[in-house]
Amino acid sequence: MMNAISLALANPMLSGGGGAGGDPDRYMFFATRNRMPSGSIVTAASGTNYVCTKIVVNTPQYKTRTFRFHLSGFASTEGGNSPQETVVTGTIGTPGNSVVADAMYVRAAGAFYQCTFAGLNTVTVADQTNGAWTDELTIPDVAPESEIEIWLFYHTAVGEKIWPVYRIQKHRGERVWGAGDLATLLAFKDTPLADSTAALDSNYATVTQPQYYGPDFMVAKGDWDGRPIVLGLVDSIGEARQQFSAAADARGNLGWLRRWLDRDGGIGRIPHLMIGMPGAGSVRELTGTGAAIATRRWAVLDEITAFNNNKKPFTVIANQMGQNDTAATYTQFFNTNYRSLVTRLRARYPGVKIVALPPLGRTVSTRTVTLTSVGTVVTATIASGINGLTTGQTVSISGAAQTEYNGNVVITVTGPNSFTYNFAGSATSPATGTITANDLYLRAAYQSFSANNTWPADGTDASGKWRLRADILAKTSACCDDAIDTYAAWVSGERDGVWPGILELPSTVVTVQSGTDGVATYTTIEVADASIFGPEQEISTYTGPDGLARLSTTSIGSISGNTITISIPRSTVLPVGSIVRPSVTPDGVHPYGAVIDRVVGGIPQSEKVKFNP
Repeated sequence: MMNAISLALANPMLSGGGGAGGDPDRYMFFATRNRMPSGSIVTAASGTNYVCTKIVVNTPQYKTRTFRFHLSGFASTEGGNSPQETVVTGTIGTPGNSVVADAMYVRAAGAFYQCTFAGLNTVTVADQTNGAWTDELTIPDVAPESEIEIWLFYHTAVGEKIWPVYRIQKHRGERVWGAGDLATLLAFKDTPLADSTAALDSNYATVTQPQYYGPDFMVAKGDWDGRPIVLGLVDSIGEARQQFSAAADARGNLGWLRRWLDRDGGIGRIPHLMIGMPGAGSVRELTGTGAAIATRRWAVLDEITAFNNNKKPFTVIANQMGQNDTAATYTQFFNTNYRSLVTRLRARYPGVKIVALPPLGRTVSTRTVTLTSVGTVVTATIASGINGLTTGQTVSISGAAQTEYNGNVVITVTGPNSFTYNFAGSATSPATGTITANDLYLRAAYQSFSANNTWPADGTDASGKWRLRADILAKTSACCDDAIDTYAAWVSGERDGVWPGILELPSTVVTVQSGTDGVATYTTIEVADASIFGPEQEISTYTGPDGLARLSTTSIGSISGNTITISIPRSTVLPVGSIVRPSVTPDGVHPYGAVIDRVVGGIPQSEKVKFNP
């Protein structure tokens, strides 16, 4: 941990001199982990319509003491219309049920402190409203880099709906409890690590894990030392579409951007609030009304400024957007979509610095093939070439109308455009359908570019993603004031514009055979070095020693030492010496944890100085 002297020497802003540094009476974003409401709405069930969520956030590298927390009466959609704030308990324009916050507490250093709302212990949050703020709460100084627990008790009638916010991170002590009354839930204050209520604790560490209500915007006063405080404009890449709960680090961070900002390097940990969510697109952000509204979160930001002596709770904007701004022409991509948000931000926050982070790449791991067969031998032809496929590796064939052709097959390369594999031999030839061969990102050479992602930037619409990167780095048309390049941190070391192949990532070997007869199931895998993995990471196990023929693919539930507990029991025998490799991405867009770690470690922490005025 950097001490105050070393921080001040590294960053003149941290000495309190100049800019907005060192104001102890200014509310600032401070908490890790907090996020905007978004996702799938939750419906209250009988016996659990009273709920308590316990969320754990971590504090910055300076003391904090006075806090305010916000509860929203809306949530944003994720996907093609994101970040529009249209996830509501009723229908747009016709409010549905309200949610009653029965009590809310902060627990710091083992002591509970009750929050109030306009002097009351309870508040009713109405649908399709900005929501409610807690009153100012001052408690004994919270030490730097500490944990704060936020306990929210709320209820609706059975069958009514609640806006989604948090997936509980159980390994960090977070919990969700449900009951038919408030008194039962209040008793958990005496047993704060009691297991979550089973009926509410489902689909853990997956995208379908329920998201429960809790405070979103969080601000604090304290010994802010003048370091930059970031308002982050993010989509699913910055807000962790491929990590959900169990993958969170010790301070609750998911995804690459939160982890990088919160790493104790360069000028230190950078407090931040991410105002976006998966699917967010620039053209839809900070604009719209009615069924296209995406301005409520920004109105809540205005509320902070109003009770903050007309001072914002941040000092700089980080813009990670761009992935969802692609269009048929680059003019539309850059000017109509990407830059439109920048224009609105500059009008709303004149003089606030905007630092852009170019989006990551987008590729596919499939190639179109034609299939013919003679007897039990199938010949696959790829017009674009073999592109790195090798004899002995597993390829996934799909899309053949004659389903016997489909499946995971071990291939023999027979020419620059062809390979063979074996099948039962009863299907007609040639195979029909839209047929693809997928190497599951084993090698960079096999990937192909998605629309608008063709490398390099060559002035064509097809290379729009990399033209955007070039324009960001050049600050074209004032699209940003500075830029932190992401390219070298995520790209393959063997080929430009594509993800690293699985073979470029660290791997380990099985040390104790898993499985016995291919029927009996197992839930753990013993490996030589599990430290290269994390929970929620998809892994594939390959035959040794070459590690090309795939035996099994699964996901990690948890890790203890070198024992991996997998999320779903498997029966495939994994012999000693089998090679275990992390997957790169499920879709060519969202990186798994192994690549997230690569990105976090690949962007120099020294780049944080660009957040200074």
